[in-house]
Amino acid sequence: MSMSVPRTREPESGSDCHRTRLSDGRGRLAVWGLGYIGLSTATAFADVGVQVVGFDPAEQRVRSLTGINSRIAVSSEATDVLAADCCVHMIAVPTEREGEPFDGALSSVIADIAASLTKGDLRGTCPLVIIESTLTPGTTDELLLPILAEHGLKVGRDLLVGLAPRRDWFLAEGYSLRELDRVYGGVEARSAAATRAVLGLVNNILHQARTHHTCELVKCVENAFRHMDITLANELTLAYPDVDMVEVLRLAGTKWNIGTYHPSFGTGGYCIPLASRYLIRGAEHPEYLGLLRRTVETDDQMRLLVADAVRARPPVVILGVAYKGGIKVDILSPAKSIARSLRDRSVPVVVHDPLYDNAEIDGLLGPGLTTDDLPGALRSARSVLVIPDHSEFTGPEYVNNINYPREETLIVLDNHGVLADVAWADHVIYKRAGNKRWLDTEEDADI
Repeated sequence: MSMSVPRTREPESGSDCHRTRLSDGRGRLAVWGLGYIGLSTATAFADVGVQVVGFDPAEQRVRSLTGINSRIAVSSEATDVLAADCCVHMIAVPTEREGEPFDGALSSVIADIAASLTKGDLRGTCPLVIIESTLTPGTTDELLLPILAEHGLKVGRDLLVGLAPRRDWFLAEGYSLRELDRVYGGVEARSAAATRAVLGLVNNILHQARTHHTCELVKCVENAFRHMDITLANELTLAYPDVDMVEVLRLAGTKWNIGTYHPSFGTGGYCIPLASRYLIRGAEHPEYLGLLRRTVETDDQMRLLVADAVRARPPVVILGVAYKGGIKVDILSPAKSIARSLRDRSVPVVVHDPLYDNAEIDGLLGPGLTTDDLPGALRSARSVLVIPDHSEFTGPEYVNNINYPREETLIVLDNHGVLADVAWADHVIYKRAGNKRWLDTEEDADI
């Protein structure tokens, strides 16, 4: 049974009213979720003069972000982003849990906003909600709009709803939020126009999807293509173990219409590993998505194959919890599933990442996998797995301890090739993912 919505005042009209309120200081921008995506959103808008309030339920994260920017207030209390002057709400909450699509956090945020629109500080303000999180196709119609309807809310009258999934890459020059093309959409025309106006503050190139259904699909489809290509690179290394597939793929990438892909321990991060799962889950006829199902299966298999390759050569040191170098993001990192697989088989393993302290690693993987003596662990290891391409790993505190003289052969498997140019000692057998027989460690006899 729907409720009637009390209206305290008529909202401003015009597609750019939300942008105007942000720009002239009469309104603030609320960011839900202060992970990598949400924090970068908050910073981008603050950099153009917008007052921002960010919410995250993790109190430790909020404490670490307090005072980072005079224009950004952070809080672990949802009431602080449900204030009447918060005219735009950017939602950047996780839509993944334990490697699968998960809508719990997203539905909770929408329910909080809806409740505040019916009886709280947002009542009658007609805020703009822009969802930056990646959605399973169909989520807007099947989950979000019904929540709003349960509160008697109508998009276009009581609030505006836009979608604008993030696709920028944070570490490479020229791939920032402002520089990259961005796709957006709205549930109806007014929502789309307002979304474009607000995003124009921080994005130079915007492409409108005709419907919000299209917008949901675009992010999933573009990353599913990458997921399949990367997984094919891994399947090729398994099918042709006597060939250096790194070189083959490098040469194949010289063709004008083919990208260069690299074999790996498996994909990681917010987007690529989940894209195929989102599409399978949201499809009307998932039975036709056999390629995506195989992609998911092979990607999961790679982590186990890497663990199998070194379990007979303990002790093992895993360098890196993050999935990619230079960023403190461990979402679906291969390191986590590899470490758990080895631990579950009672293989002695130590995990270290220069961006994480031991308490953080213990929180992610459980206690017992960290050490206060990394040099000692590296000097006694028989296998070292290098997961992200952290630049720190090329430093002497890592290389010298791996090269430290020992009687037994040491296997180094390098996911991204960050250590490919190191002058290795005779006892070190170094292999980058995709090199000839890179997963074959049993044939390497001790010295």
